[in-house]
Amino acid sequence: MRITKFTVLSFLICFFTLCVYADEFNPLVYHYNNPEVTVEFSEPLSMSLERQQSIADQLAGVIPNSLIDPSISDPENIICSIFGHNLAPTGTVTVTHHKAKTYNPRCLKDVYHVVYCTRCDYAMEELYDSFYVFCCPED
Repeated sequence: MRITKFTVLSFLICFFTLCVYADEFNPLVYHYNNPEVTVEFSEPLSMSLERQQSIADQLAGVIPNSLIDPSISDPENIICSIFGHNLAPTGTVTVTHHKAKTYNPRCLKDVYHVVYCTRCDYAMEELYDSFYVFCCPED
């Protein structure tokens, strides 16, 4: 097999294109513009991406928070009513509120521990830690 400059160049272009794509696409991080919030899951989860998106939306304040107000969530299914919820931990979820203050450190990081039921829409969040970080420069 003869290796030419074209073959090497094609390989390098394909390699770097895949690296940039893999770096730019991260299903564990959600960015919101209004308000400026970033929600980041600490590890890949066994839940569906729709469920993960719903939890991220609720923690970012984009949709009403059924994690805080259980009356908003879908009703339990009959199995959960009889046997209780089948809770699965999501691990750590970090919510960064960008430009929360006008001076440094500006950004507020809230660290949550979230558990959810694998059979119904029930989820529970617990604030684990909250602190300010140097993330965004002052205007």
